[in-house]
Amino acid sequence: YNGTSELQLERMSVYFNEGAGNKYVPRAVLVDLEPGTMDAVRAGPFGQLFRPDNFVFGQSGAGNNWAKGHYTEGAELVDNVLDVVRREAEGCDCLQGFQITHSLGGGTGAGMGTLLISKIREEFPDRMMATFSVMPSPKVSDTVVEPYNATLSVHQLVENSDETFCIDNEALYDI
Repeated sequence: YNGTSELQLERMSVYFNEGAGNKYVPRAVLVDLEPGTMDAVRAGPFGQLFRPDNFVFGQSGAGNNWAKGHYTEGAELVDNVLDVVRREAEGCDCLQGFQITHSLGGGTGAGMGTLLISKIREEFPDRMMATFSVMPSPKVSDTVVEPYNATLSVHQLVENSDETFCIDNEALYDI
């Protein structure tokens, strides 16, 4: 932490664990059904910020298929993810809830993301669940199944999320 605000320093534990030498480690779990994205994050400028055990990934991917993310490939990986989530939750002094950031256009974020949300809801029913859900846009992707993936996900979000912030994928390109 390089800031000067005492208030910010007091609140660092909301999103970070303090490591050795006043280094702060994000209390985050990064998940994908294929290793490529995780490899890119680890090799990037922020890759060393995260705990290496908090990268959870499969080998096959979901191929933009909601059902593969929710029922097959994602279902095989979700228990590993929940183990990491549990470990992070146990490290909290006062767990308030969870924040999930995911895309609703593909198979992993939409299918496995909603599976994970429902499993976390089962295990932590009295904790807040907030999602930051990136909605697909035909102007930035030509994957024809994105609207279907998003539609299948919305029902799960209504059932298992306390608040969902819908983010327009097209608008993200204007930032």
